[in-house]
Amino acid sequence: MSKVSLAVNGKEITADVEDRTLLVHFLRDVANLTATNVGCETTSCGACTVLLDGESVKSCTVLAAQADGREVTTLEGLAAEHGEMSAVQKAFHENHGLQCGFCTLHPRLRDGDHVAAEGEPVADGGGGALRPGGQHLPLHRLPQHRECGPGRSGGGQVIPPSFTYRRASSVDEALDLAAELGEDAKFLAGGHSLLPLMKLRFASPEYLIDLGRITELSYIRDEGTYVAVGALTRHHDVNTSELLASEIPLLAHAAGQVGDPQIRHRGTIGGSLAHADPAADLPMALTALGGSVELRGPGGTRRVDAADFFTGFFETALAPEEILTAVRVPRRPGVGWGYQKFVRRANDWAIVGVAAIDGRIALANMGPVPLRASAAEHALGSGASAAEAADLAADGTSPGEDMHADQAFRQHLARVLTRRALVQAQTQPA
Repeated sequence: MSKVSLAVNGKEITADVEDRTLLVHFLRDVANLTATNVGCETTSCGACTVLLDGESVKSCTVLAAQADGREVTTLEGLAAEHGEMSAVQKAFHENHGLQCGFCTLHPRLRDGDHVAAEGEPVADGGGGALRPGGQHLPLHRLPQHRECGPGRSGGGQVIPPSFTYRRASSVDEALDLAAELGEDAKFLAGGHSLLPLMKLRFASPEYLIDLGRITELSYIRDEGTYVAVGALTRHHDVNTSELLASEIPLLAHAAGQVGDPQIRHRGTIGGSLAHADPAADLPMALTALGGSVELRGPGGTRRVDAADFFTGFFETALAPEEILTAVRVPRRPGVGWGYQKFVRRANDWAIVGVAAIDGRIALANMGPVPLRASAAEHALGSGASAAEAADLAADGTSPGEDMHADQAFRQHLARVLTRRALVQAQTQPA
């Protein structure tokens, strides 16, 4: 159990909850604030969006314990003063609008009143009778809006399996905890890779060691020939860094392609690299840039090149007792670069991705690890045109097949996207 204290809409709320309790369920079941919804369970829909210390996050992928001591603003807390709706809220109300959580939070919200548009069925917020002072309007027809008793979510909750939560305040403490707890412990950074896997029972660690409060691992520093990025630096901070925009714009751009704003406010560069998804943006970007990572363990710190760090599908050179502490990326100011990504929908992982810079070409989702398009690189070095080199981009690859693309289509995409990335690199200076 964890004692969690949150300032929710300006009110202090403290409760003892299971370690695996998600922030969205703390808000719905403990605080009885049911405007925050669980729509998709996979961080896709954004219906669970809240503000955590003023930044939008998806509360279905944040543990309540991770948010301990923070300020949370829910949809109820955005109600206008004196019960008046803003122009956007009023327009959504009058036109029966629903929210997705990305462009705007749920607008049909009114302080101290329950609003329903004419002819619209009254929403069941899953909380039984109207609370004193009235209740908001949540989304309709989601499972948690079926009657199920006071303050409880209906339709069943998709939550991680039970585990024991431990929080580290320094790298040394995290390493000590890992040594104490053994192989049944996993490190938790932002949580947007690990927690969804746990909810789907693809991962079931007995202990989670939260690294999120280790401030010494959040930085972006000019180190002369390279830029050092702390492992807990968030995607948002990488994307908006003036130093990276000037010296390594490809990396800044790649971080801005990760998920959506809510994910970028929580996800970290170290967490993404350690997760080692071959379809992800940052592993491909680091491979193209010739970067490396620093790993710290009981025996000290060692540096591993990106080419050697990714060893297999979701596998890396990290030893169980090691922590990825920093990323080192060579400075490449003024060098043209290209970045292309074919996706099913905006914010998705790449069906195929290509990053090109200074004669180096990296491919995403063309194998179990980020790959270099060696044949295309060699052709470029021998004077081939972008189109001629791109024709060789898929040589030597054996991409997997899934519902989105078979092997032949992925290889076709690699050739097309490589040509576009090379042309982009030649015509668009950094």
